[in-house]
Amino acid sequence: MGLLDIEKREGLALLRLNDPQRRNLLSSGLCRELIAAVKEANADESVRAIVICAAGKAFCAGADLDDLKAAAAGDTAAVQDVYDAFLTVADSPLPTLALVQGPAVGAGMNLALACDARIVGSAGSFDTRFLQIGLHPGGGHTWMLLRAVGWETASRLLLFSRTVKAEEAVRIGLAAEQAPNEELEAAALALLANLRNTPRELLLRTKASLRQAAASSHQESYKHETAEQMWSLHQPAFEKLVSDLQFKLGKRGD
Repeated sequence: MGLLDIEKREGLALLRLNDPQRRNLLSSGLCRELIAAVKEANADESVRAIVICAAGKAFCAGADLDDLKAAAAGDTAAVQDVYDAFLTVADSPLPTLALVQGPAVGAGMNLALACDARIVGSAGSFDTRFLQIGLHPGGGHTWMLLRAVGWETASRLLLFSRTVKAEEAVRIGLAAEQAPNEELEAAALALLANLRNTPRELLLRTKASLRQAAASSHQESYKHETAEQMWSLHQPAFEKLVSDLQFKLGKRGD
């Protein structure tokens, strides 16, 4: 059995880190399996979103300390595998969601941050950890953390080495919502329910527009969105969904 369990249902690819005895450390083996699974989901026309979750009590304990020592000695291959895993998740054109049922530490926090959104379980937490082991943040941690929570909160978490538990994670915007650990998957299905009726290509284009907007001016985004909206007006889904809505509104008026 591998280090990653893959399940596809209801338009979702559920990718479960499955090395609980090592607290789901981001070993080269696990990272390579994760990269392959994300790429497969990206190419699967039946998949509308990727959910990353984990077995056991920890979401992910981060990088293997032996791999970090090897990098200090000049062998950076294993650490690069970890970085490649973050980037593959972050670069997915599909919506991505992390279910954080336990501690997400260091590089494990990066994996959660690489997703578009996070649901945190009652036992979940986020711990930057880097400075506490004398290590500069890596893998784009500062960029992802700033994007998620803003300058002041990112500074407090990173520079002061603050661990954030579930309730605070939701309050500061690090997680979209909180759910009991045993209800995390149900919460994910509820959050992603509307995706079932959304055309896959429209999802991909909308996520691409979000990325474009992050690096563009208002005028540039306006021009880009106008072109994309004109494209969507000529798709069969628009005509069907609008007709369905008009029918429902008409029924209410009867």
